[in-house]
Amino acid sequence: MDALQCIRTRRSCRSYEDRPIPHERILELLTLGTRAATGSGLQPWGFAVLDGRAEIAALSDEIKAWLLENFSDFPYLAQYEEWLRKDSYNIFNKAHNVLCIYGSTASHWHVYDATLCAANIMLAAHAQGMGTCWIGFAESFMDRPEIKARYSVPETFRLVSVLSIGYAKGQMPEATREAPRIFNR
Repeated sequence: MDALQCIRTRRSCRSYEDRPIPHERILELLTLGTRAATGSGLQPWGFAVLDGRAEIAALSDEIKAWLLENFSDFPYLAQYEEWLRKDSYNIFNKAHNVLCIYGSTASHWHVYDATLCAANIMLAAHAQGMGTCWIGFAESFMDRPEIKARYSVPETFRLVSVLSIGYAKGQMPEATREAPRIFNR
């Protein structure tokens, strides 16, 4: 698949086949992610790689409970309260693999650089028949000091993105988007 076709057809994936991605493929995706542009060449990204459907499902339950306990801190999630209260709802879409992308605060550009890294990973995964989904429900939880310690993430790194990743179940249609909004014309 060429780069333009990859960009045109990539979608957020919320349905994965019941098979994990081998460690070598995950490492390849992380390596491709680190080919992203980086401010001043600082390459501030770092990763926590989560494997195993059972561990990831338990983490999903932990995050849902924490979000519901602290729901008033997240008014932008109000529309999803019903989802978060369902026992059957898994915020990681029942993926076997999850990638957490952190950025070192030693770089002023860590958020931009780690976001570009995430985009590379998402496109590279799509080009290889895998799907990804940026998991907003996990962002505050995975940046908590005790959670970063659990996954050996240094204190000076901030969470930028959490991606569920797996082999996409079926094909999705191309996304429709509005025309670009150009302000100076």
